[in-house]
Amino acid sequence: MQAELTKIRRNIHTYPFKYGYIDAEEFFALEAGSIYIHIPFCSTKCHFCEYTVYVGKSADVQDRYVNAVCREIERFPENAAFPRFRIEAIYFGGGTPGLLSAAQLIRILEACRRSFLLDDGCEICCEFDPASIDPEKIEALLSAGFNRFSMGVQSFDDPILRQSNRPHNREAIFRGYETLRKTDCRHVNLDLIYPMPALTREIWLDTVRRAIELEPDCITVYGLEIWPGTAYYNWLEKGNLKLPSNEDEVWMYTSAAEALDREGFIPRSNSGYYHPGRTSRYCRFLDFYWRTWPMIGFGVSSKSVVHNRLWTNIKPLAEYIERAERGEAVMDFATRMTKAQEMRRVMIRGLKMCEVSKHEFRDRFGVEMEQIFARELRHLMDTGMLVDEPDRVALTPTGRAYGTNVYETFYTEDDLRPPVPGEVQFGISTLVTQ
Repeated sequence: MQAELTKIRRNIHTYPFKYGYIDAEEFFALEAGSIYIHIPFCSTKCHFCEYTVYVGKSADVQDRYVNAVCREIERFPENAAFPRFRIEAIYFGGGTPGLLSAAQLIRILEACRRSFLLDDGCEICCEFDPASIDPEKIEALLSAGFNRFSMGVQSFDDPILRQSNRPHNREAIFRGYETLRKTDCRHVNLDLIYPMPALTREIWLDTVRRAIELEPDCITVYGLEIWPGTAYYNWLEKGNLKLPSNEDEVWMYTSAAEALDREGFIPRSNSGYYHPGRTSRYCRFLDFYWRTWPMIGFGVSSKSVVHNRLWTNIKPLAEYIERAERGEAVMDFATRMTKAQEMRRVMIRGLKMCEVSKHEFRDRFGVEMEQIFARELRHLMDTGMLVDEPDRVALTPTGRAYGTNVYETFYTEDDLRPPVPGEVQFGISTLVTQ
């Protein structure tokens, strides 16, 4: 029998029903964002490098590229699909941005200032190879507003540096670092990489020790990744690349973490550490990058993410310059994430920063983290990779050492299937087990 219905004389005009009184200036404030600028020029191609880089390009090509990047930056605010942004961090990566002149780097920064509102405390970072650090250039960049410098050390062992085709030696590291410290720069990061071919435990400990002795503000300890198209990948495919064992790799990570902890460094991500006695933070740009907050990329092969939209620029240098000069779009491929994908992205990339906030997840998606990922979280806790705390889930020391195993827990079958025609496989390196 059909239930008897009663007419409810109530109209519903909106939802939700509860509103508050919020200051208009705060409510309509510009959304925070970050900028990444890719400089693809290098003096050599490192054997592990998978980034889009070009070696031996002329000064004229470099200058045309700088102009093209400025054009791309200045056109972005014309895109009505996105709101205006208040920029908290700008990162010049590569490649080797330090190969450009101070005037060229400043020209790009000024294009950002003309096109976006930069926070008064905006972090402006530039990567350098030790051999490309010049005192006059650093002083000019500091005067223009650059306030963080990242030096690609990778190793203090000359044979390791030669084997990986790095363009510097150990002596250049000390010279470059001394140059930075003689300036007013107060935020210097040193990059290290493990487990390189021929890298022993003893050599690695010496590299970590020497980096700590320099007393930098930040140290980044990257795990080696093997990507198709690199020299290491080709040698690995042919059986000509011998890497340290999995046990050695875990030992290298753990020993570095312990050494940094003893010296007062605090982990801000699974690879990045800062010393609170020297700086108040690790890298604001990487907060945006790993938390999947708005990041706008400019230059060849640069990547962007704004809310549910992800895209990357074309790789060919000449095509990029020509398109930018004609005022055309330089996007290559793109995707729109579903909410389910966005949630997994927040977990995977958030755990690269060692923790994910429960209330931030709830505020962003309107559901509890445990409702969506109960099975994954339980598995990681049962295996000792993760701890469940009142307002966050956080990696344990074991989870940090085996981070890739943690991230893979959130993959779906669709994530791992081969791409079909019209799709591009992107963002996952080669699986290496030795």
